[in-house]
Amino acid sequence: MAKVVAFLGLGNMGSGMSDNLVKAGFEVRGFDPVPASRERAAAAGLTVFETAAEAATGAEVICSSVPEVEHAIEAYLGETGALTTAADGAVCFDLSTLTVEGSQELAGEAKKLGVQFLDTPVSGSVPHARAGTLAIMVGGDEASLEAHRDVLEAFSASIHYFGANGAGLQMKLVTNHIFAIHISAIAEALTMGTKGGLDPELMVEFLKASVIPKILEYKASPMIAKDYAPTFTINLMLKDLRIIAAMADSIGTPIPLGTMARQVYMSAAALGHGDADQNAILEFFEKGAGMN
Repeated sequence: MAKVVAFLGLGNMGSGMSDNLVKAGFEVRGFDPVPASRERAAAAGLTVFETAAEAATGAEVICSSVPEVEHAIEAYLGETGALTTAADGAVCFDLSTLTVEGSQELAGEAKKLGVQFLDTPVSGSVPHARAGTLAIMVGGDEASLEAHRDVLEAFSASIHYFGANGAGLQMKLVTNHIFAIHISAIAEALTMGTKGGLDPELMVEFLKASVIPKILEYKASPMIAKDYAPTFTINLMLKDLRIIAAMADSIGTPIPLGTMARQVYMSAAALGHGDADQNAILEFFEKGAGMN
């Protein structure tokens, strides 16, 4: 007999994930406050309902994908929320990016009712949801994850467990922090290069073939191991950052991220790490966080 899964939130991300659950053979009961989303979901094979409570009735697993923490609170704890009808022993997988505190509050309320609530945010966007290739970060009861891993596997390529409630969201926030800074840095650098006269398509072609796509692979593991054996020192990068700043100034292009990076490198050098590998900028951040 097919496992019954409720899915709350059938928008761009939720539709891709719920469609894959249907394709995988689950019985999917869907809810979305937007009528057009419900209509699309019904056409895709979901049984749709007008409230979260109705959708959650009889479900072994309740998945949710909503924009903000207040939407999650309403979907679970509202007058017609899922937890008003959720069965004792049901498991909730919240796939949204909520605040850690908000998610932990929901987990606490669910536990009072005999329901396990796990934060399971995803890495990827709409194409990955549709293709079933999301990466999922999990925080919460590990036994509940293992009991219903098959649900998450229906729309993901990898699932990573990080610990107690909130840990999955912490990892998602770390991921998005890196992502946002990288996107900003790419935009800043391409603007500088374009204004300096370089062809944008040629820049992108070269950058794809350069060390840039491999930075995480090359640098992250030595960084957390505190392996600062110099391959390219902080002082050498400071020299390059000074040249970059001069070039940007000469063509009238603001580089706020470049300026901030230079300040970080200068601070790390001031701590005595100038001749160490640039991985040693970790010491500046850990000192600021009171970790060393």
